[in-house]
Amino acid sequence: MVELGYYDPWYHRAPWWHKSLGVVVLILLLVRAIWQFFHDKVVSLLTKGSWQDKLSCWVHSLMNLLVVLIGISGYFIVTAKGKSLIVFDWFSIPALLQDIANLEDWAGEVHYYLAYALMGLVTLHILAALKHHFVDKDAVLNRMLGRK
Repeated sequence: MVELGYYDPWYHRAPWWHKSLGVVVLILLLVRAIWQFFHDKVVSLLTKGSWQDKLSCWVHSLMNLLVVLIGISGYFIVTAKGKSLIVFDWFSIPALLQDIANLEDWAGEVHYYLAYALMGLVTLHILAALKHHFVDKDAVLNRMLGRK
């Protein structure tokens, strides 16, 4: 999006979608966390306490944390100058912090690097799921896809 020219049709539309979908993802993550709090934890198919089980827990937790931090940094990018964050023209989230020197730039850097970190973890997650399916021949990927 940062490379779009002013006259590009996506110059105004892409950020609108990006910001709104980001807020929706954060809301869904919150709903999922509340759901998990009130329901039994899914039993892992991995051996309890194994390195794979521990790594799985760490990666899932870190992915969730990164999504939250990416959302917060995105919020600060949008609201750094005191403007509200508008979500699909449905509602707006007011600016909480403003008039902080370089907040938009700092939050933009954080947003950028955290997004790449998340993409790396998602890639690791996909590779691990494929390893479980094709090498270990266990049911981990099938369970992830809702087949078992």
